[in-house]
Amino acid sequence: MVVDRYFAKETLSVLGSVLGVLVVIFASKHFVRYMSDAAAGELPTYLILELLGLFTLASLTLMLPFSVFLAVVLTLGRLYRDSEMVALEACGVGTPRIIKAAALLGCGVAIVVAFLSMVVAPWTEKQQYALRDLAMSESEYSMIEGGRFHEIRGGKGVLYVEGSSEGGRRMDNVFVRIFEDGKLDVFTAKSGYQRTDPQTGARYLVLENGFRYEELPNHAGFRLHQYQASGIRIEQQLSTRNVDPIVARWSWELFGSEPREIAELHWRIAMPMSCLILTMLAVPLAKARPRQGRYAKLILALLVYIAYTYSLMLGRSWLEKGIIPPEFGLWWAHAGALFLFGLLLMAQFGWAWSLRTLLHRK
Repeated sequence: MVVDRYFAKETLSVLGSVLGVLVVIFASKHFVRYMSDAAAGELPTYLILELLGLFTLASLTLMLPFSVFLAVVLTLGRLYRDSEMVALEACGVGTPRIIKAAALLGCGVAIVVAFLSMVVAPWTEKQQYALRDLAMSESEYSMIEGGRFHEIRGGKGVLYVEGSSEGGRRMDNVFVRIFEDGKLDVFTAKSGYQRTDPQTGARYLVLENGFRYEELPNHAGFRLHQYQASGIRIEQQLSTRNVDPIVARWSWELFGSEPREIAELHWRIAMPMSCLILTMLAVPLAKARPRQGRYAKLILALLVYIAYTYSLMLGRSWLEKGIIPPEFGLWWAHAGALFLFGLLLMAQFGWAWSLRTLLHRK
């Protein structure tokens, strides 16, 4: 228990540092992107921090397995460099005991990753879609500015307002010209406002106290209409509020036959499993001679991690495309990582020792 606590304490200390660096890198990259969207008027500035927090929370599902893997490699590298592992082995604490300690730590982190992957990540995706939808609605209203001409209906119409208020929702002295299907309509109004259909997402301009000049057939002239209120569809756009993407579905809703649902479910299951496998795999990968540096096996460990992660991503893509049957899932990638774990043990300690270790024999 003393060895377990010491190993866990050292590893968690490194884990916190590695995870902190990764969070800063991921958050900085997307903060710049959100700021760019805000500068272009596509995202309200008050939503930046909320979106950034949700994205970072969802990204922990990917960052935690890598962080704990790297933390175990760096911790064992220091123990080998300072000859602490030699002292532990002399006291009867060998590689099997370290593998067990790493597995216990990996199980603890895997439980956290499982909760993040199965529950938190879908929730954050739902919140991000909702905030993006809100930002889209607000940006649509703010598109119409006073003193400028605006194209509507894909270039078939022109809108001009003298002034606007309430973020573009209210407009004063409105002029609209629409030429569609060989027919010309001109609208003038003292005021107007925008409205979005909650069912279809279509945007409408409601004009108040104005006139409509309707062209007669065969260009015979115009018919004048006076109105108190008249609605004009500005743009047909499907609402994103009712969109239910696969990544935002709850995990218990993914037990279906659609390939994308199967791939997403296997991916969520793979995250906590990879966390446990990587912590065990890090033990033989970190083994070094006493005089070797702390980072002696870091490059090899990173290559193994990249290969394992790439195989999971490739398997997810194959599942989505239906290339491999759902029964295979991503289990073959996990089996390959465990096979590599056994090969490393056999290469370092021999067949007999490895078999005894894997079978928990003394």
